[in-house]
Amino acid sequence: MKRLRLGILVLTAAMLAPGSAMGAPAVVILVRHAEKEALPADDPGLTPAGKQRAAELARVVATWKAAGATVKALFASDAKRTQQTLAPLATATLPVTQVKAADTAALVKKILAVQGGVVVVAGHSNTVPAVIQALGGAAGITIDDAEFSRLFVVTGAGGKAVVVAMRYGNP
Repeated sequence: MKRLRLGILVLTAAMLAPGSAMGAPAVVILVRHAEKEALPADDPGLTPAGKQRAAELARVVATWKAAGATVKALFASDAKRTQQTLAPLATATLPVTQVKAADTAALVKKILAVQGGVVVVAGHSNTVPAVIQALGGAAGITIDDAEFSRLFVVTGAGGKAVVVAMRYGNP
């Protein structure tokens, strides 16, 4: 519950703070996909624990939505596991837009085109840090291959971005 209160506080502050690029979203939430199966190796789906984490992400974002935020866009890579991570949230809000995992520039362009509200992005351990940096966040963020609980909140995307790292779901 403590994490959730912190999330609502961050979101509220972000929606009131200036500094975003003109027309950019108020908040960008980035997560690595949830826990994945081992097979098939080329495009695995989520494990039962991953499906629980995806449901928890939807619950967390729904709580922020209840605090007055509007989810304006959902983006995931072309991998099944990222799309499944956003599936419960998409059911409650709007469809997921797919962007090729390696095309950071295209994803950032789509994110910055969203005016106001909240954008949620599910990526990979190697793409989430690159997107954060391209949105104006600091370089050097790493996500270990065994980490699935990290959630990054970016405010001021496209300008003087601020990044808050949090955790959601079970460690």
